[in-house]
Amino acid sequence: MFRFIIISFEILALVAVLRSPFVHYLFGDAHQHVADWMLDLSLIAERKQLAEFRELIASGIQNLNDSQLEYLHDITSSKIRVVDFNRMYCEASDKNPYIYGATLQYTCSQIARSGVAKS
Repeated sequence: MFRFIIISFEILALVAVLRSPFVHYLFGDAHQHVADWMLDLSLIAERKQLAEFRELIASGIQNLNDSQLEYLHDITSSKIRVVDFNRMYCEASDKNPYIYGATLQYTCSQIARSGVAKS
């Protein structure tokens, strides 16, 4: 019986300490760092696929000027942006102020071929 009381008291003390604001602050900071690390880890495959896609289209976009290259690099910075670009300019045939004509057709065909816009 005495052992049960001691163990119960220890559990209550542990719960009281873990509910303190300092512990929440301490674990909250550690939680944010771990969450950032896990996010970076989950994006490794996406970044690799986008880098391979940039290498794939590099030969077809050599004639673009600096602002067009910067725009295309911005578009290929995340998979969501590539999907949006594909939906708006390749599938819906909306007018793109930066990339147009044969370059747009080439980029759209490479997006479709590589499968980078698929989920």
